[in-house]
Amino acid sequence: MWALWLFSGWTGLAQAGPFTHKTTQGEAPPTQVQRGLVMPRGWLELGLGAERKNSEHHRTQSGARQSHAGQWRYSQLWVEVRQGFSRRVTLYGAIPWVMAELSPAGGTVTRTVAMGDARVGLVAEPWTWDDAGAGFQLDLKAPSGVEWPGNVASGPDQTSSFLTGTGITNVGAHLLGRATVADRLGLRLSAGYVAKLPGVVGYVVQDDGFGNGWLDPGDEIRLDGVLTGQILPSLAISTGAIWSHRGVYEMGVSGPGTTKRRMSPLPGGTSAFLDGSLGLSYEPNPHWEVHATGSRDLQGSDTRTFAHLGLEEFSPQPGLKLGLGVRARW
Repeated sequence: MWALWLFSGWTGLAQAGPFTHKTTQGEAPPTQVQRGLVMPRGWLELGLGAERKNSEHHRTQSGARQSHAGQWRYSQLWVEVRQGFSRRVTLYGAIPWVMAELSPAGGTVTRTVAMGDARVGLVAEPWTWDDAGAGFQLDLKAPSGVEWPGNVASGPDQTSSFLTGTGITNVGAHLLGRATVADRLGLRLSAGYVAKLPGVVGYVVQDDGFGNGWLDPGDEIRLDGVLTGQILPSLAISTGAIWSHRGVYEMGVSGPGTTKRRMSPLPGGTSAFLDGSLGLSYEPNPHWEVHATGSRDLQGSDTRTFAHLGLEEFSPQPGLKLGLGVRARW
């Protein structure tokens, strides 16, 4: 009797499991290029991804690549969640873990593993047509609190650890668009503005000894485009490019007797970066996706300012980045 009860319970769970369709859910598009900017209503997606960048160069003030005696490795492992909140809105969040590692020629390897800055946001697609759609994205990047260097007294030559968080809050607003041609070719475009709010961070120390100082990394303009081709119903290949323009970095102090921050610009001025990417995605069914990506810098500005701290968001070192991930939807 107990065996019959166990079997009936297991079959009931399988029939009502997470990968079964619910009546309240929206229909999933049959291919990736037909997919909208948002997930179908009622769907939930859990993703696990990893990426790694190797670099043996940095960029000088003129933007030229210059080799250095050593290898820089920057890896991320993240968990991301997306939910089809409604027919027009998707909510998302991501938490990364970072491993930053420098292997100098003939020197001691310096490695740091810690949490990075988390992100939350929403994507909305209020305007749709037969083969196109338009919408917007609101994104918030919150500091993880891991922005305190292992050594603040001896300078960059005595770095004992790297930073995995910037200590800065980012608020981004992006306009999105998509178009599909003959159910085989899909184009997605994004244009956005990222406000990087000034804040007191652990890696800026005031000379007068009052405490930690202010950093204003300057705001960012970001353009993103991806072209996807549906090779097979379950297989898609994509190519894309990301261009970003960053404002002037400023440092400042504030303390007893001051009424406002006293900010001074850092050398280097504004900066701009251009990256190109390739991607491959395999979806055996609407519930599973395995994807691989590769990207490389094509143009850039000076990357030496925050290099000794390991802050890739502020000083992205040139190199090849490879990524792999899996997503489950139900």
